[in-house]
Amino acid sequence: MQSFVNRKYFMQTVLTLFLWLLMAGGDATGGSAKPPSPHPFHVSVTEIRHNTTDRTLEVQCKLFTDDFEAALKAFFRQKADLIDPSMHERMDTLVSRYVQSHLQLRINERSVAMQYLGFEHEREATYVYLEVTNVTGPIRNMDCAAKLLYETFTDQVNIFHVTTDKAKKSVKLDYPAQTVRLDLD
Repeated sequence: MQSFVNRKYFMQTVLTLFLWLLMAGGDATGGSAKPPSPHPFHVSVTEIRHNTTDRTLEVQCKLFTDDFEAALKAFFRQKADLIDPSMHERMDTLVSRYVQSHLQLRINERSVAMQYLGFEHEREATYVYLEVTNVTGPIRNMDCAAKLLYETFTDQVNIFHVTTDKAKKSVKLDYPAQTVRLDLD
């Protein structure tokens, strides 16, 4: 989990820059079609890194905490609070169930099982950590199926950064798209 934490700070910088660029683009009409919200866009960033030494895939999802709580509340029809330490254990179960039902991976045409490692909250974001074990051989392609926060936001964008020993690729899924293939040879 330590390597996840080190990369988390890098991802914070990347996401901050990305979000700043989105906001700098502004609205060409000078107005807003939606009521104001804490942030004018809905985005998640999932980083997937092949660790050849440990033969694992390290998966880190970063989501805006308020958006993620809204999605958990809508999906499970119960209160969600990812910040309150007294609710962390209960939220751990919901976060695991939610992410594993909304994010699936296939490597070289084969489905893989992701093990949930936990989540943490920092500033406006929640980080979710998962791992795929026993990843042997080169990764030629990866299919990502994701519908993170789709039940709550029709303008949701899910960004994926995939790093293997041979390639580094990024791709985004705009609602309602749910699958994407990355060729990594």
